[in-house]
Amino acid sequence: MYQFQSSLPKLPLPALEETCKLYLKIVAPLLSEQELAQTQAAVEEFQQESGKKLQQQLEIVDRATKTSYVHDYREESFSEYRAPLIINKNFGGILTPISTPELPQAKLAATWIVDTLKFYLKIKRRKLEPDRDSPRNGNQPMCMIQYDNLFGWNRIPGIKRDTMCHSPERENVVVIYRNAFYSLQPLKEDKIAPVRQIEQQINWILENTSFDQPGLGALTAMKRASWAVVREGILALDPENARCLDLLDSAAFVVCLDETAPTNIEAGSQNALHGDGKNRWFDKPLQLIFTSNGYSSINVEHVGIDGFVIMRYLYEVNKERLSQNQELAEDSSVELELPTKLQFKFNEEILALIKQAELEVESYISEHETKVLDYQEFGRNLIKNYRLSPDAVVQLAIQIAYVKLRGKIDCVYESVHTRRFAYGRTEAMRSVTPESIELIGTLIKQDSDEAKYAALKKAVAAHVSRQKDCQQGYGVDRHLSALLRLATAQGMMPKIYQDKAYKALGDSTICTSSLAAGMGMELFCFGQVVDNGYGIGYIIKPDSITVSVTSKYQQTQEYIELLKESLSDLGKLMAKFGS
Repeated sequence: MYQFQSSLPKLPLPALEETCKLYLKIVAPLLSEQELAQTQAAVEEFQQESGKKLQQQLEIVDRATKTSYVHDYREESFSEYRAPLIINKNFGGILTPISTPELPQAKLAATWIVDTLKFYLKIKRRKLEPDRDSPRNGNQPMCMIQYDNLFGWNRIPGIKRDTMCHSPERENVVVIYRNAFYSLQPLKEDKIAPVRQIEQQINWILENTSFDQPGLGALTAMKRASWAVVREGILALDPENARCLDLLDSAAFVVCLDETAPTNIEAGSQNALHGDGKNRWFDKPLQLIFTSNGYSSINVEHVGIDGFVIMRYLYEVNKERLSQNQELAEDSSVELELPTKLQFKFNEEILALIKQAELEVESYISEHETKVLDYQEFGRNLIKNYRLSPDAVVQLAIQIAYVKLRGKIDCVYESVHTRRFAYGRTEAMRSVTPESIELIGTLIKQDSDEAKYAALKKAVAAHVSRQKDCQQGYGVDRHLSALLRLATAQGMMPKIYQDKAYKALGDSTICTSSLAAGMGMELFCFGQVVDNGYGIGYIIKPDSITVSVTSKYQQTQEYIELLKESLSDLGKLMAKFGS
């Protein structure tokens, strides 16, 4: 698993001059001439004065750290986030069904528990084959550090900053049903109990849980400082509460059994992203969710893990589920006791706070909507046949649809992985380029189809070039953010960070990310970054494209329709001129 880890290169620290040059290129399409002139002056001053000093300091940090110049501050920035995790930070996804109809709820959950534990044991025994980059990038081995953050972790709320608690020794699994929490021990001395035994335990939970449980899980959907205070109150109230929270904190992962029955992919996406906000534990990196009608989904707290880790996990589990060797890792000698219910002790004050959290999360969920585009006209195969980048084409359609809706372009964020480097995670790619603006201009002006297609090819090439730079560690966001953190710690605030351009980067109106198709996830969803923006998750499948769009009622359905139209327009151009 870690045989290539020590040989992975360190994430490069870009030169200040190169970052500033790229920064100006990135923000130029978002600014007026006057605003760009002000930004150029602020950047020049930064390069000659404070930026030079900060860069020297960052070079010292880079030489001294065993991780990367950006790693530690990125982990801190995740943990310092104070707003609710639900929708804002946790992402969700609908899992690919293996059979139609799916297994009954209890057997489905039991099967996933067994196969997830098989994956966990691969990590524990260091038997997991290292990830490799795509063939077009040379099949390079990638950093595997994040896999150790998937199981047995919990995010503990704090007043100013959360902490990550790792308790790998207990290896229990927590099941939540009707807001009640149960601890199961399906793994003992690296032996996994059979599916049938776990299924019996889950059926026992389904049959013996009443409706009158307070919505404890809603507390993890609160603002982080508020939740920290309530958690301390729960711990102080009774020693039994500490034992219960310890079982939750140490659990390998959480299984949520929902009584809901989503009837379509859109309802399923909403259940994956937030559900009712109560039958969950949003502090856990891995939550598996199973509805009464067989919808399977996942919810991920990703302070320590990114989407690529989840995709590898799902791929491995689906491989197990499709194999004929379901019983190989199971051991009938593992005898399971009845599930242990976590018997929390609450007084009237704590119950009132839980009730308040239930109302708050219900209100918070109601402020958001998630819509889904299941685009069936074409997918990855057709785009690649025309020798264009599928990701670039989808990203351009995202921009075109936004301009059609709002009459202007705003900042677009796309997450790009940097895992070919040790401790690499992501770089923020800024997808708006001069070439994408030119393409949009040809569409607005109704230029000839030849001009439109020529602009499309240029915009795709520019997108691919910028994406490759980000994969190599040469974006601007992580570098400038690291310099800003050093400046803030020393009471400095250079003009470049007070400028409209830098604020525009922080306000990623269109926040996007994609996951690979064929790995076990049908749909990928997350929330918007700013109140007037969109969170857009997409999966480009061989012959279709699935897009989830979440916003605070920012004409989401209208945007979906315009995105469909924009994809079709680009499809017609490709069909007419592609070869």
